[in-house]
This record gives sequence, structure tokens and C-alpha cells, in this order.
Amino acid sequence: MLYLRTFGGCHLERDGVRLDEVSAQRKALALLALLACAGMRGMTRDTAAALLWPESDEARSRASLKQLVHSLRLQLGDADVLRTSGDLRLSVDHVGSDVAEFTASLEHGDRAAAAALYAGPFLDGFYLRGNTDFERWVSEQRAFFVGRFTDAVLHLAEDATRRDDHASAVTWWQHLANTDRLSARATLGLMRAFDALGERAAALRRAAVYEQLVREELGAEPDASVRALVRELRSTPAAPAVHPSRTASSPAHTETSDGARPVLLVLPFANTSGDAEDEHFSDGLTDELIGTIGKLRGLGVVGRTTAFAFKGTQADVAAIAARVRATAILEGSVRRFASGFKVGVQLVRASDGVVLWSEIFEREARDLFAVQADIARAVSRALRVQLDPAARTPPRAETSDALAHDLYLRGRYFLNRVSADDLRHAVDCFERAVDRDRRYARAYAGLADAHLLLAIMGHASAAPEIARVHAAVARALALDGDLAEAHSSLACVLFAFDWEWETAEREFERAIELDPGYGLTHHRYGLYLMYRTRFDEAQQVLEGAREVDPLAPSVNMNLGRLHLNAHRAERAIPLLLTAIELSPGLALAHEQLGHAYLGTGATADAIAAFRRVAELSGARGATRLAYALAVTGDQAAARSLVGEVENGAAASAQAFGLAMAYTGLGDRDAAFRWLDSAHAERDAFLHTIKAMPAFEPLHGDARWKALLARIGLADRGLAGAPGGRSGSAMAPAFSDRASPGAPYGAPRMPE
Repeated sequence: MLYLRTFGGCHLERDGVRLDEVSAQRKALALLALLACAGMRGMTRDTAAALLWPESDEARSRASLKQLVHSLRLQLGDADVLRTSGDLRLSVDHVGSDVAEFTASLEHGDRAAAAALYAGPFLDGFYLRGNTDFERWVSEQRAFFVGRFTDAVLHLAEDATRRDDHASAVTWWQHLANTDRLSARATLGLMRAFDALGERAAALRRAAVYEQLVREELGAEPDASVRALVRELRSTPAAPAVHPSRTASSPAHTETSDGARPVLLVLPFANTSGDAEDEHFSDGLTDELIGTIGKLRGLGVVGRTTAFAFKGTQADVAAIAARVRATAILEGSVRRFASGFKVGVQLVRASDGVVLWSEIFEREARDLFAVQADIARAVSRALRVQLDPAARTPPRAETSDALAHDLYLRGRYFLNRVSADDLRHAVDCFERAVDRDRRYARAYAGLADAHLLLAIMGHASAAPEIARVHAAVARALALDGDLAEAHSSLACVLFAFDWEWETAEREFERAIELDPGYGLTHHRYGLYLMYRTRFDEAQQVLEGAREVDPLAPSVNMNLGRLHLNAHRAERAIPLLLTAIELSPGLALAHEQLGHAYLGTGATADAIAAFRRVAELSGARGATRLAYALAVTGDQAAARSLVGEVENGAAASAQAFGLAMAYTGLGDRDAAFRWLDSAHAERDAFLHTIKAMPAFEPLHGDARWKALLARIGLADRGLAGAPGGRSGSAMAPAFSDRASPGAPYGAPRMPE
């Protein structure tokens, strides 16, 4: 089936695959958008022709319209796409659209579903050159849809407030504030929701961000009601923070009664169907088993990345187990057929290769969740570990649509590969999954993760992707408020892009409470703690994550990054070299290695590492190489590289790196100018800045404190942490010892 997406852009898909040839034809898309908005009532030919060809006379414009309709039918291979008897209209049996679903969701009272569909302004960035009539129509429709979206989210926020569900209220008000960051109403709602949760600091910071945006972007004074609420909050006692009970920050499991904790490695199940297209299913089953078995009390489960490092290898069980310190290995195969699947599985003791349990399951597709629970129960019996009460019954079928679940598994398959194309494939799969089942919460969480990675990896502009993350998370939590993955994704976007640090921590704690075995949450939480310069806590969490997933390149890299940021460069180097050995193309690991070599005075090794970064990541890597050249004395070469990047077409996308390069050059004005640009662009690296030694030369500048205040990091981490927690004993004591351009103690460079 064809599907037209108009929110946040405009393109046409068939069965989830973008039709690039049609999507490149603006008049064709414009006609489809006109008819999608017209709905069942349709649109007269005269109206459509006048909007698309306003410069032509009536006869010529109608002839052009007739030709366009004919061309569309031929290209799409479907004469029934457009109904032409009477007024023009789209055939609902052949073409769907987000506009139609958005409208239908609101008509059925499902405001959360409507909010999830709204991925950005109607036809954002789409235009017909020189056609002011069409632009006027787009502006009217855009205002109409944003109004309906705002009303829906406003109702959800106010309803959550009335029910004293302040956590949900924060989510919805945040969603509204992200859509219109200059809205006084959204700011007031979010401030009150934060304050009701006991997060007064976050409420006051939101007001400060709003006031600064109004002054900078509108040249106006902030709304008086926001100022009044600020005065009220500052003059009244704050409510106690509403936090879930704290849980251990490490994903380690409780030991069994005899003190010995078995550790299980789930090897990737072999796909024996003979069809490579089924690889996502076998990988997906492995993923879900790791998650399901990870809930068993008293059992350690090796993390996904480490498990998949052994995919396709021929090493024997004993060798694999020894490398990851596993006491048992679960392995198997899966074959799909028309209506179901066949899984063969066995549990092997690592010490002697004895098979502790084996079984074959041949079931219908709808029984996949029940089979996972059966395997978990069998593992618990064989390894004599306590079965968590929640795992005694089969996990609830999150969707009754087998194809929707298959699309979800396919989406996770692409998500784990993280390239730009793979992430876009993941988005397509998750969107198709939720198109089939609008109540599939986990698929919405997957969609949120895909958009989050597109923003973090720099594969797409941050602002629209962040809006899509919030929309998908909001929908997931509206459907299942106890979904750990959704809370984890929300926590990540809150600290990385919204700079709502306290609320992010509360979401991390909730995610860990709901699913202590979900390793990604621990990794993300460790990064959060590092960026707040709570280095001792971050080290504990990241070391726990590494214990569970020792062959994960990103975990090794970020533990090395932690030691680097805490001024322990010599401890960082071995971890970073391990990360590079595991993933030679991981540019960020080479970059951190370069910084670590600078920290130990190994200048030649540092420059070599940064040159590798430039080879791997183009303009982004060039800015890092420019920084390294600057702090090691070759300022002419550094300025040459900076000039090339600044004069490039995508200079704004390299704002953070250019700020680093200018910091190395000792040009603070240029550094802060680019940091302001990074703030405006919501750069994916800006939240890391306080923890990074490279920016230490800026710490004495008044603009530094102002920048930290804007991203919620002022006066935290070093002097103390929110909630009365003191800063890390291992946090560096920043001082004037580092000259501008020489944060690692290198010889002083000229300013």
C-alpha cells in the first residue's frame, strides 16, 4: 500500500520503502498533499489546477493537471490511486497518509496517537518555486495542524496534571515546549510540573532558557506570567523531590544462596531457513532471549554486543566461555516457515561441555513470546537459579500481529548496525510496525531509539529528530508506562539534547528499577554521570557495564573516555586500544586515543591518531586534527584546516569541532561564537563539554559560566551534585595551570 508522509517533510512510500522517483517530483507530491488534506470530500479540478499552476490560464492548467494525474497512475502502476469521477480524491484503499491517520486519531479521541504521528510542521521544507498561492495554502494547513497537535498535547498535559501524574505531565509539557520553545504557556506548564515533582531547579532553569530565547530570537521581554512564577518559586519552600526508590546502578545480579553466581552466554541463534532475509528473525530471537533470561534473579547474562561478537565463529564452547567468564552457554537454531517457526536449543555447561538441557519447539508465529518464557524457565531449573515472579508466566504478547512483530525485529536488526542507511531502514520498519498495530509500545520505543541515534550520530538535523523521539516516547509510555526501554530513551534525549539533567536522572532510575538487566540503560547512565563530572559514580556504572559486556567497543571506549576526562590519560589508553581492536573504524575511539596521547605527552602518536580520525570522518575529523595541530605548535596547519571547514557547505554542522579547534588556537571569541552556534543547532556533543579537558582553557571566561547555565550544567559536579550529593573525589580541580590551547600541560602556545 502507498503511504504519504507530510509531517516534517514530504515523501511517498510503498510498503514502508520510500519511492524516491516520485518523491523527487514536487508537483506530484503537492497534488497528493492537496488531496490528502481534502480527504473524502475531495477537491475540484479547478481548485487543484489553480493552486498548482496559478500562472497558467484555466485551459492550460487543467490540461497540465490531467497530464500529471495520468503520469502518476503510470508511475505508481495503479489506475485506482486517484478517483477522478466527480471531484479528485485519493483512494483510501490504495493510499494512506499521516494526515488522514492524524485526523482519524483525533476523531476517535486518541490524542496520544495523533501526537505520535506529528513528526514536525506540515510539508516542512517543501515548496513549489515561485508559487505563492500554494505557499499560502501550505501556511494555512500548517497552522491548522500545529493548532490541532497543540490542543491534543495540551489536553494530555492538563489531564495528567489533574490526575497528579506529574511525571507524565512533565513528558507532555516537554513535548509541547520542544515544539514551540517560545511558548509562555508551555513554559509555565512545564515549570509547574517540574516543581510538583520536587525538581524546582529544573523549573527555574526552564524559565531561564525561555527568557533567553525570547530576548535573542524575538528581541522582546519574556511573558510577565513566567517572571511571576519565577518569583513565586524563589520565595516559597520547595516540595521534596519525588523519586522512585533508588536501585543499584550496576547491572550485576544477586548471587545464589551458595555464593556462586552462574553467568550465561546466549550465542546468536543460527538461521537455518536457507534465506538470508530471515537473519533478522534469528538475531531478534537471540536479542529477546537475552532480555527475557536477563530478568532471572541470581543469574548473570553476558551482554548483546559481546554475544554477537561470536556470531559465525567456529571456536569451541570452552574457549568462548573462558573469554567471557561464562559458566554456561545457550545455543540454538531457528527456521521459519509459512505460519510459524522451529527452534532447537540446548544449554551447555562450560566446564565440561555437558548438555544440561535441550529441546525443540515447533510453534505458530503467535507463540514466540511463550516459547521465550519456556526457555527462560528451563534455564532457571537447569542452573538452579530463582525465577523472578514476573517471569513465572509467559510475557504478555505485546502485539497480536505477527507481521508487526517481525517488522519490529527487523527494525532492531538494522538499529544495531547504526550506519545512516541502516538507521533509516530501522525507522521504516518501526513505522510500518506501528502502522499495523497502533498499540505496539515497544515498536514506538524502537522508533524513538532510531531517531535518537540519527541525531546523536549526526546523520540528520537534530531538532526534527528530537521532536520525533519525544513523540514516539510519549506514545510508548502512554501505551505502557512501565516500559523500561522507553524510559531509557527519554532519559537519554532529556540530558543529551534538552539539557534537563535532573529529570533525566529520574527517568534513568525508573528504567533501572523496571528492568535492571537492560544493559543499554546502564551504559547511558554512566555517560550521563560522566558528563556531569560525577566521575567516581560513572566509573562504577561503566565498569559494571563492561563486566557484563566486555567485548562491546563503545563500553570500552567510554570507560577510557571517563579516565581521560578525569585526567587519568595513562589508564585510558589500554581501554581505547581495546575498543579500536574490537572496532577499527570507530572514529570516536581514535579521537579519544589522540586526546589520551596528548595527555601523556606522546605528540607524534597523538597526531597520527587524529589523522586517522580525519580519514574516517571527514570534516568532523578535520576539526579535531586542527585542534591537535594547534596545541602541539603547528598553528599554521591548524588554521588552514579550520578555514577549509568554515568555508565548507556544512560548517554549521561542525560548530562543536570548530569551537574545539579555536580553543586549541587560543581564540576564545571564535570558540564561543561557534559554541553559541552549537547551542542553536542543539549539537549532539554540546552536553559533553563540561567534562572535556580540551575546553579547560575557556573555564575562566564569564561566557563559559553562561554557556553552562544554558545547558543546565552550571555549578554542578565539581562543587556538588543535585540532591545534596557531593562531587566526585576524582574530579579534576580545574585551575589556571593550563594555558589557553594547552589543557594537557603542554608548552604554552601563543594566543
